[in-house]
Amino acid sequence: MSLYLSVDFYKHAAQTHPDGTGKRVLEVTDALNQLGRKLDAVRFTDEAFTQEQVTQLSQPQQPGKTLPLKAVPLAHKELYGRTFKDGSGWPYEGGSKTYEGQTASRTATVIDKLDSAGAIDCGRLVSVEYALGVTGHNAYAGTPKNPWNPAYICGGSSSGSGAVVAAGIVPAALGSDTGGSIRLPAAACGLVGVKPTQGLVSRTGVFALSNALDTVGPLSRSVRDSAQCLSVLAGYDAQDNQSINTEQPDYLNGLEDGLEGIRIGLAERYFLTGSTAEVADPVASCFERCAQLGAICHDLVIEGIEATNPLNVLLIATEAAHVHKKTILDRPELLNDQTLMRVLTGIFTSDGNYRRLQACRADFIARTLPDLFDKVDLFMAPVWPFALPTIKDSDVGANPEAAPLMQRIGHNTRPVNFLGLPAICLPIGFDANGLPLSVQLVGKPFSEAILLRVARAIEREYDFWSHRPDLSVFG
Repeated sequence: MSLYLSVDFYKHAAQTHPDGTGKRVLEVTDALNQLGRKLDAVRFTDEAFTQEQVTQLSQPQQPGKTLPLKAVPLAHKELYGRTFKDGSGWPYEGGSKTYEGQTASRTATVIDKLDSAGAIDCGRLVSVEYALGVTGHNAYAGTPKNPWNPAYICGGSSSGSGAVVAAGIVPAALGSDTGGSIRLPAAACGLVGVKPTQGLVSRTGVFALSNALDTVGPLSRSVRDSAQCLSVLAGYDAQDNQSINTEQPDYLNGLEDGLEGIRIGLAERYFLTGSTAEVADPVASCFERCAQLGAICHDLVIEGIEATNPLNVLLIATEAAHVHKKTILDRPELLNDQTLMRVLTGIFTSDGNYRRLQACRADFIARTLPDLFDKVDLFMAPVWPFALPTIKDSDVGANPEAAPLMQRIGHNTRPVNFLGLPAICLPIGFDANGLPLSVQLVGKPFSEAILLRVARAIEREYDFWSHRPDLSVFG
């Protein structure tokens, strides 16, 4: 099979050689079941259903109906429900033994949207348990290996999505981001990861962790592929209590317009000073390069940002404990050590303290955002605060001394969730271990179009995917 094919490749192939669609999709499902399982990244495939979707695409379409992702094979984090007319559904375990055997009760809204756009659903990928973890470890579902070096983590919690896209099996995959769970694995695997504005993309039918913070977005190998996916995913959903009805731009429009006139900030205090030089220096260099390309660059101070990391941790833990309280209290021995350690932080949060936490967040957003984006359109920061650790060194179950890593890993990502802002991460090089280094771009609410434009300009400069992982190590 030819790996590393783009969204546009599959769309063009479906138009010019529609008779080959079934063969191409079969190659993807074969690769998921072979290379994907060697990566410990695949949870479930359904070749019969996937083939049925291919067959449906060969039928005449309604006049005027467009299929912006026609015949594009995708696979997604195991949080996304799919059900059928007979009442059956795909596995819906949330990466946890506590929900072993559970199947979906409804199809996720975003899955319906992808179906309507002509995408082919090829299966589900490993998630950290409850999507509550930053390293990717999962003793029940498996711990995905990084395609760039199998000794290293993929990050979490969308670890399977990161591994499968970085290995070139599918051009994109859905993840979810509550404290960094799209951006961390995207950065660890050298991908473009989009964490949308809170409320832009529906979470209906998605395995829940934190109602206040959960977001849905794609991981891909290119900015253009992510833009095409986001164009399909975005939109109001009355069934999602966080959904916001807002104008939806064409995310491909202006994608190649460059950086001229774009105002970019660099928050050295907290983001750079809280990261090691190995990851902070390349971000500062990227900032300087943006200035050379025509961006208007400013230093930026975000007052009080240091408080948002622990507050985000507490909010996630509190809401996760509420959603899964009965399961956690009845069968705590079935939980991974990392999950239990984090969720117990919120299990005893009182209703009063929870309301105060929500009010604190709302007040901080109201006080911070107007000044934050007064002089800049977006700001730049690292994703990981230090070099990627190995699977062994970051395994809390086998190595309790790794526990402090959990708090530090989300240093640069959790504040973005707490503020409800959109962010896009993308790769800008390699560290001393030959693993990807990335930058994240953070914008004002609903500024995804500008973020994608800036990300595309940076992507052209770095041309990261002219290099690829050596997959021969997986046999």
